Amino acid sequence: MASHPVQIHPLVTMDALRTCEQLQLAVWGYADREVVPAAQMRAAMHAGALIAGAFVGREQIGFLYGFPALPHEAGLEGVGLHSHMMAVLPEARGLGAGRRLKWFQRRWCQDRGMRWLTWTFDPLMARNARLNLGYLGAVVHEYQTDFYGVLGGQLSGTLPTDRFVALWWIGHDHVRGCAARDDAARFGDGRDDDPAAFAATAAAGDAAAAEAPWVLEIAADGGPSEPRLELAAPVVRVAAPADASRLRREHPPVALAWREAFKAVFPTYFARGYEVRGFEGGAYRLMRERLESE
Repeated sequence: MASHPVQIHPLVTMDALRTCEQLQLAVWGYADREVVPAAQMRAAMHAGALIAGAFVGREQIGFLYGFPALPHEAGLEGVGLHSHMMAVLPEARGLGAGRRLKWFQRRWCQDRGMRWLTWTFDPLMARNARLNLGYLGAVVHEYQTDFYGVLGGQLSGTLPTDRFVALWWIGHDHVRGCAARDDAARFGDGRDDDPAAFAATAAAGDAAAAEAPWVLEIAADGGPSEPRLELAAPVVRVAAPADASRLRREHPPVALAWREAFKAVFPTYFARGYEVRGFEGGAYRLMRERLESE
């Protein structure tokens, strides 16, 4: 296997952790008070957290930070990991660094006997949805309203910080299939998931979503349509804005309308047993049958 330009390894020095402070400022435009400091990450790492860096040559272009977590919902057992932060420099996107960081995190957790991970992400951000649901195979059945409070910065602005809570069953066949299809998941140590074992599953999600009814669509003005909260089909779709960052900058009322629509839709369907299982064609795919622990 040819060497990948992006290399991942745990961070162990204070200099590397201080670089993570600078990456937070560069990627999210945080005020200083919102930055997780290097000293806190160092203490968390001593207590069992993972802080890993993504490098091209000697340059650190990204990092992730996760800490051990106790079960906090039905179906979770044992200690897992909550992945609190992941950042990649904008100019380094397209190299697969985010995917490699997450697959490295999965391997690290498997080596320690963990079976699940969680993390939050903004449901308005299509790029994150494609990574988390499409490439990685995470699922979502929890919606948190204004989880972090107003953060400000170039990505969050003044919108409420509503978040999906992603759940990653790292040993489940669904996730193993995603790993087998993604070159970024292979680290050349002889323990990679076998692509041949999952060759027939790649298009299953697209086929299931193609005929599913719409709960929410994009209206003519770029905002959300009136949501349909009464649907009971096995699979339903929820559209997402193509460029939420632009909406935040140029059309804040439209971005807020999407936030309010999602706040009406997702908790309603989650309460009825649906789960977000994929993101295809600019829309979330919700399924009434949930994945169970592997």
